[in-house]
Amino acid sequence: MDVDPAVLKAYIDHFLPREVVGPVVVVFSLEGVINGIFNLYVPQEHATVGWGVVFVLALAVVAYWGTVDDEAVEELHDRLDEIEDEEVQTDSETS
Repeated sequence: MDVDPAVLKAYIDHFLPREVVGPVVVVFSLEGVINGIFNLYVPQEHATVGWGVVFVLALAVVAYWGTVDDEAVEELHDRLDEIEDEEVQTDSETS
């Protein structure tokens, strides 16, 4: 299975928009505060599992957000069509 880097980049740009990266940086800068609050409600022996659940839920929310934003989904499809057209042009020029 050969993955086209341009297509992969288009999907990453769609499902992990730059608007998400900024808040993620803020969250990591507040890691100590969040960890302290998290430890109040989750026993230490379940902390790794708890953080795993938080991570999976965060991924699910971002993925869901990426699928319900009709304008962004349309932009993704347009970008994928552009990539496909560029590949067809490149293939026809090399033939």
